[in-house]
Amino acid sequence: MAKAAAREKEEVVTVERTTGSVYHGLGYVNANEMERKALMVSTINDTIRARGLTQIQAAEIVGIDQPTLSKLLRGRFRSISIDKLAEMLNALGRDVTIVVGAMPLREDTRGRTLVAVS
Repeated sequence: MAKAAAREKEEVVTVERTTGSVYHGLGYVNANEMERKALMVSTINDTIRARGLTQIQAAEIVGIDQPTLSKLLRGRFRSISIDKLAEMLNALGRDVTIVVGAMPLREDTRGRTLVAVS
């Protein structure tokens, strides 16, 4: 009987196809910037793990306190600039390269800013 009651309580989940961007899907005005930051933060996290650092050690290396680093790694990075994230990656021994490409063929076309991790 317990199984029958549990089945009755199941909710129907609606799935909505998006562009693939969580931030666009949630309607963030600065979705592109948030995506770039998220990738950089993910790389910071991966680098900390690869080096076997504790959050305290990593925070000291990147120049912030451990609670701030913890918040950053949990996705609370809206107030941190891309430049600061790049400095953190540099402090952890990662290179950050900015490449400026050719102008778009049409004047009314905006360029893109991409982050690639290697």
